[in-house]
Amino acid sequence: MLEWVTLISGLVFFLIALYGYNEKKSLEYIIWSISGLTFLIIAIALVAMSLDALSLPYTVYLGSIYPSFLALGLLYKKEGYWKYYLYFIILMIILIAAGQVALPQLKVGAQVALHAISGLIIVFLPIIEVLVRKEWHAYYLLFSLGGIVIGIGGLALASIVAGAPILPFELVVMLLHPLLFISAFLIALGIYLITQL
Repeated sequence: MLEWVTLISGLVFFLIALYGYNEKKSLEYIIWSISGLTFLIIAIALVAMSLDALSLPYTVYLGSIYPSFLALGLLYKKEGYWKYYLYFIILMIILIAAGQVALPQLKVGAQVALHAISGLIIVFLPIIEVLVRKEWHAYYLLFSLGGIVIGIGGLALASIVAGAPILPFELVVMLLHPLLFISAFLIALGIYLITQL
């Protein structure tokens, strides 16, 4: 039943990002729409297959595009930086693909690098720009909160995949969908409120 909550939050996130583009006609909303679409596809797979969806060959790519494009959309506001991050995303996805074919350590390393750096951008860039530099509106802090929430779920999931769970498997499964929902809701709310500025 909780899978449907994740699906609804993914749909809302995707539609709000499209709405933002319709209102502002700015590229970061297209970038966030791509992120929202990947989240929605993952949510559909979770409804259809439960946690078995996480072992599908394309899930690694969708799961990497989701946070990296959230970060890319935030970096779009920083003149020029976003292009370099897009090159980094493409390189990491190529390395993930190469790792799937030949070298599993390469895949894991590229995934960790892409998720870690994207997570740091999502959590800390809004904090720096809102609280330290005072250049962005406080609504951007919703990205930070959403990033922290999904980071907790991602860490717990990654520990299970690595064979060293930090929480019992049943607890991670129970928390996964509420954490995905809360994260997507906070980010979608942030996008919506930013669109109103």
